[in-house]
Amino acid sequence: MIIDVILGQNIDTSMWINELKEMKADFIAVINYDSVNEFEEVERVIYLSPNIAKEYLKNFDTINFYKSLYAYPGMQTNMKSLYKKDKE
Repeated sequence: MIIDVILGQNIDTSMWINELKEMKADFIAVINYDSVNEFEEVERVIYLSPNIAKEYLKNFDTINFYKSLYAYPGMQTNMKSLYKKDKE
């Protein structure tokens, strides 16, 4: 059995869920890091706390993880370097 797991609940979570449903994913789970010992199923999507996910995911042969990453200007250096470039 294969499960697709979205790491964290954020602004992109609904986009991931819709995309996985379009791809006909059998099992979709979202790990909610703000939750403690909770398990909830809503519209074929399982919302898990990290504690429950640790045991629940052992029931699957393959686990695909999805995570959104965000970047912003100046992330690799400090923001002051961008400010100085704009003034020149």
